[in-house]
Amino acid sequence: MKSIPKMMKTIIVNSTVYACLFLLISGITSVYAQKTVSGTVFYDLNENRVLDSGEAGISEVLVSNGSEITETDQQGNYTIEVEENSVLFVIKPNGWQNPSNQNNIPQFFAINSREGAGGDVYEGLEGEEELSSPVNFPLYPKEESDQFRVLIFGDTQPRTIEEVNYIAHDSVEEVIGTEAAFGATLGDLVFDDLNLFEPLNQVIGQIGVPWRHVMGNHDIDFSADDNWNARGTYLRTYGPSWYAFTVGSTHFITIDNIRWITEEDERYYRTGLGQKQMNFVRNFLQQVPEDELVVFMAHIPWVDSTPWADESEKEELFTLMADHGNTISFVAHTHRHYHRFIGQDDGWTGQGEHHMVSMATVCGSWWTGAHDEYGIPHSMMRDGTPTGYGFLEIDGADWKFSFKAARRPADFQMHISAPSEVTASASDTTEVYANIFNALPDASVEMKIGEGGEWQEMNFAEEPDPVYAAMKLKEDRMRVVEWRRTGQVNENARHLWKKGLPTGLEPGTYTIFIRANDKWHSYEDRRIIRIVES
Repeated sequence: MKSIPKMMKTIIVNSTVYACLFLLISGITSVYAQKTVSGTVFYDLNENRVLDSGEAGISEVLVSNGSEITETDQQGNYTIEVEENSVLFVIKPNGWQNPSNQNNIPQFFAINSREGAGGDVYEGLEGEEELSSPVNFPLYPKEESDQFRVLIFGDTQPRTIEEVNYIAHDSVEEVIGTEAAFGATLGDLVFDDLNLFEPLNQVIGQIGVPWRHVMGNHDIDFSADDNWNARGTYLRTYGPSWYAFTVGSTHFITIDNIRWITEEDERYYRTGLGQKQMNFVRNFLQQVPEDELVVFMAHIPWVDSTPWADESEKEELFTLMADHGNTISFVAHTHRHYHRFIGQDDGWTGQGEHHMVSMATVCGSWWTGAHDEYGIPHSMMRDGTPTGYGFLEIDGADWKFSFKAARRPADFQMHISAPSEVTASASDTTEVYANIFNALPDASVEMKIGEGGEWQEMNFAEEPDPVYAAMKLKEDRMRVVEWRRTGQVNENARHLWKKGLPTGLEPGTYTIFIRANDKWHSYEDRRIIRIVES
């Protein structure tokens, strides 16, 4: 029997250890051939990405094979087992940064695959010789605070180069040079055409901050027959589809929750992680102090969305999250913006609830709807949220989130739906709606009519957004259009409040004032209405 290589503080799930020992003792060869790889994580003084004489190793840095995690010794050296068709990567520690390519995409990985990966349609990952030691990872020092912000994009999802241009002009141009520790796109980077990865990366690279990526269901090669090959183009372009990194005292876990399933002639996706990725999450969380914040970034929401391929995986993930105690999640996929508090009814096993933010998307409703004077579709989302992006503001273990509508002032945070004119007799039955895009569900929302009116509480309303419905009706009346039509009005907004006009309003012109407050932000807006004789 071959001796087992000595690992440096390697964390391995017990079941994996027992399985490996059984295979070694019995002489059976594992389905996944493993080899030992070693290397050094080092301070790249001259920034040539090569370990040169005189460049020191960095101790206590985590390195992962996508399942197990090991830590570098005092000289910055590590040793770990890698499987065929796997990605080896360094977990960026606080106070250091990875090198980036010309598009500001961090380079922190090495792929072990003799056969490569890909389908029949797009250029995938070319087969390479197996990784051979040493596999070294360069890092550069960077001063990092526990207080920082992250620029977050939901689905960018262009079908064509024209839609890449929409992304550039609608959102990217106004955030170039923004102060952020990094940015991230939460999956569905493109809309099935993987040839658009590169032009999209070139546009987003103009922002000027390191950019992290999440795997989405439209970022795979649908001609591939399994999960690994479906990710060939993604692997070649971005590296691992799950990984982790640390900024300040906050830890980020990027999740790939797309399970590509092929059954005879059927090809489809479901939500899921797989056991290797689950092991990685478990092993990484074991390294994180209980009082430090962990941010999960995934594409598909954990609940209320695409079914899980295996419900027990959701239960296992929720248990891991709940055991840590200070976790939040950012997801996309739904093309709606809302805050979801996951509780016991959803299978959450921890105390309290888990806060999941379903991000508004950069592409809105897939770049649909009438074009404005600049040639960009309005692409309002089905819950009435405009195209836009967000900022995650972190201060140690505390956080808050802000939404920014694309090409709108920062204080454009709601729209009010009320008729421009209503008769005095009909005013008693007229409802006013306030759609406050980023308001938390327990926000206090009030309305008053006129400067001298009394503030009255508005009621939370799970209904379709009236502004979206009116826009959809207007566009549907156009028989011939040159743009893609918006989707049907079939979903309720999750940030909508309503209140009837007060009784007895005399004819005249009034201003409707709306104000709202939640634990993060205050919002206000106004709308003019005329009351006319019946």
